Amino acid sequence: MKLSYRNDKNAKFISDTYNKPLNSPDWYKITNISDDEAEIYLMDFIGWPFCPADEFVKQLASMTQSKITIRINSPGGDVWDANSIFNAIRRHKSKPTTCVESLAASAASYIFVAGYKKLAYKNAMIMIHEPMTGMYGNQFELRETADILSQVSETLVDMYADHTNVGKRELREMMKAETWLNAKTAKEKGFIDEVIESRKGAKAEFDLSIFANVPEEFIASGDEPTIRKYEKALRDAGASKNTAKSILARGFKATEQEFQELEEERIKNELEVAANLKSEQEKLAAEKLAAEAEELEIANQREADDFQSILRELKDHTQNYYNVLTNQEVK
Repeated sequence: MKLSYRNDKNAKFISDTYNKPLNSPDWYKITNISDDEAEIYLMDFIGWPFCPADEFVKQLASMTQSKITIRINSPGGDVWDANSIFNAIRRHKSKPTTCVESLAASAASYIFVAGYKKLAYKNAMIMIHEPMTGMYGNQFELRETADILSQVSETLVDMYADHTNVGKRELREMMKAETWLNAKTAKEKGFIDEVIESRKGAKAEFDLSIFANVPEEFIASGDEPTIRKYEKALRDAGASKNTAKSILARGFKATEQEFQELEEERIKNELEVAANLKSEQEKLAAEKLAAEAEELEIANQREADDFQSILRELKDHTQNYYNVLTNQEVK
């Protein structure tokens, strides 16, 4: 099958979707514990466009240890690379164990069920969904891609059914709904053979915004607070720059008195803002009254000038009328 979707445009689309630079090849690590035991850490986006699975498959095939554990904490990845890894796990003579350290989502859940023994920590989760892609093309290309996705979906249903206790009809509904399973539920449905409670697993730290039904505990993943963000939050609450830095420098071990001082500083700042606002409002009101008084004075002066003009005209008319009556010559 020609994988025409593997082009630069779609590579950038996937990179932007997962908020992950394309030059991030270190998505797995192999640790040789002894001559007879090894662990593989699969801890990132799987396969193309960041790093195809070819090298992973070759290294797994060359491993001679009789006990291999593949530890997974991944948001998923390319379905064809996941399929290659799935088959590599199933054909390895050591019958590898898979373990969900925190998250096995999308294609990572498919790789997980390939394990001959499937483990997961109590606080881990698994997610399955319909395969999806993003592409640019005409109606024929889009229909062809949709047909391929439909075939991939049925393949995934078949493989999940072979390695869990869930029937195909239910699997189709679960994938259509984008289903997130905690360890307990996943064990009940046969995705997991054993739940581990003794050791704390890894924390999932990925941008999962591409998925529709991400559980609350994974929402903030990939966006860990920084000192700068904490400082901004403290300053937004009313702390001065020096106060915020002082609190952070002690690792939030501020005393009750210090927080009381912070609250008093916040109130003081608010009162100053209110006072300045009031002063500004009073200034504007005074300026408005002064302007109105000046306009009134000008109007009054104009009326007085008009009145004087009328009086002069009346005086002139009266004098003229008197002259006519007395037959005196007007000079």
